[in-house]
Amino acid sequence: MRMRRYLAAECLVLTLFVAGVGFAARGLVRIALAERARPAPRALAGAFATPAERDPGHLPNPATAQDSAGTFLGMEDDFLISRLRSQPIVRMKLNHGGSSLSFRVDFADGSRAAFKPAQTNLQTMPRKEVAAYRLNRLLGLSAVAPATPRMVSREDIFSHLHSDTAPLLPRIRAETIFDPRGNSAGVMMYWIPVIRESGLDTPDGIAQSTQWLTPGQAIPGNKHALAAQVSDMMVFDFLSANPDRYSGGNMMTNEDGSRLYFMDNTLSFFIEPEGNEKTRTALHRVQRFSRRLYEALGRVSETGLAQVLAQASEGEYEILTKPEIRAVVSRRDYVRRYIDGLVASHGAPEVLYFP
Repeated sequence: MRMRRYLAAECLVLTLFVAGVGFAARGLVRIALAERARPAPRALAGAFATPAERDPGHLPNPATAQDSAGTFLGMEDDFLISRLRSQPIVRMKLNHGGSSLSFRVDFADGSRAAFKPAQTNLQTMPRKEVAAYRLNRLLGLSAVAPATPRMVSREDIFSHLHSDTAPLLPRIRAETIFDPRGNSAGVMMYWIPVIRESGLDTPDGIAQSTQWLTPGQAIPGNKHALAAQVSDMMVFDFLSANPDRYSGGNMMTNEDGSRLYFMDNTLSFFIEPEGNEKTRTALHRVQRFSRRLYEALGRVSETGLAQVLAQASEGEYEILTKPEIRAVVSRRDYVRRYIDGLVASHGAPEVLYFP
């Protein structure tokens, strides 16, 4: 997978992104996981923006807000992963709106997935979606859709292209990376049927959530669960070194706005031991955390990460390099120091505020 060259390129992409070099850097990171209608986000005023409807495939119960360990939207992770890895592909349609290659995949059993192939767009490292999903599970979260490596052949891609995608065939040929056997080492992700803009990445949304996560401030009863999820997301994004969350359109929820999905994680897992400026700034806006998540930080070790990532890849390719894993553990230590300092100042009940 040309890992050394990718790592050097990733460092350059992060530098451009965090420095805010205008159109060039912003264009690199606009990834479309699915065909989304992305209306201009509205201010967070007790309501959320219009949902982006997605063809349902197999719809889970939309009322599911919290999953038990090992499930996503009420379905077992193992079941979803097995389906993502083994179901025959019957159609592939390129998602529009991003600079990277991302397909909607229809499977023979009627279910769907999002597929990101290995590609020349170095801001999109599909392996990092798998790393994000596995880290999320290691932390006891259920906010990242199940994702798994899958080798997809050149024949499977080109013989199953949707007719709407045919005009884009030259681009797909030019940007998809195939190994000598004609396979692309990509990632399949569970297709979340309905997503909508949260409004939490707007100035008003940021101000509101910052207030919720400040000691001594009241949280409306109907926003308590959402506030806890925002707190978890900021910790997760810092650990995964994802600077893209607040760049616009990357804070998505379910249809009623009660559940956050941590989507679009390919621009992540850089090797700064104390995170990047964007993720540090976001983390420092949070002063209330989940006690459960704080305790789960102890599971984020080099050995623990290496084990879950090795299980995820099944020997197909390296999901995170050793330097990337070490950087996650260093950022874990940073989060612990930050929270411990807040506890010393405000007391544990105010800081470890959520269950």
